[in-house]
Amino acid sequence: MEESMKRWEGKVAVVTGASQGIGASVAVTLAKYGMIVCALAKRKDKIEALRVGLIKIKGQLNAVECDIANEQSVQSAFTWVEKTFGGVDLLINNGGVYTKALFTDENNSRELKNIIDNEILGNILCTRQAVKSMKTRDVNGHIVNINSIFGHKVNQAVPGNKPMNSLYPPAKHAISAVTECIRQELLYLQTQIKITSISPGLCEQDIITSCTDNELVGLMPKMKPDDVANSVIYCITLPDSINVHELVLKPIGEFV
Repeated sequence: MEESMKRWEGKVAVVTGASQGIGASVAVTLAKYGMIVCALAKRKDKIEALRVGLIKIKGQLNAVECDIANEQSVQSAFTWVEKTFGGVDLLINNGGVYTKALFTDENNSRELKNIIDNEILGNILCTRQAVKSMKTRDVNGHIVNINSIFGHKVNQAVPGNKPMNSLYPPAKHAISAVTECIRQELLYLQTQIKITSISPGLCEQDIITSCTDNELVGLMPKMKPDDVANSVIYCITLPDSINVHELVLKPIGEFV
């Protein structure tokens, strides 16, 4: 793995939702392999905390304040990355939110819109800026969408228990579709840019595990954020002629 990551040493990676969980693990892992990582989050202080203990690493971990649901904020963040480091070579779309609000709840519009803005629009806005940077510099970059197992199925509710789905599975299904649509656009643009969707099952510290009080979720086995980070490394180190379009990860024994 170390040898295959050498092609990425000194290259620039943008990781969204990098303040905790999967995003934090991916950002730290890429920095350890020698990449210049621009870790995006609404709160820079959480990113700064990740740098503690990362004294002797090959790369860099830079904190960048960004609200991916805000177009101006996204443009400002990517402009800073380009002016500071020259451009983007790798984008990890990990930003997202979760809500317990049901579709049928009263006064839930703000929560539902927040999911659409962060899960779908934020992904597209960041991808647009990254593709622009890669295409302008004629770079064969890579875009990785951290999707979810719920981007392929809707969790079955237990009779009598509150469903844990709401808009999260529809939003993640949208990311599955967005990944394919972007792949087709990249072909149309005659680029060699790759795009991958990685769909983890339940994971420690992810937003579903952290936000739900569903007892079944507590009983299920969970993978670790580092497991997802290692899957990112696998996908970005394959030969130039190979692209992993979709990768589904499940911990052994998961029954989602």
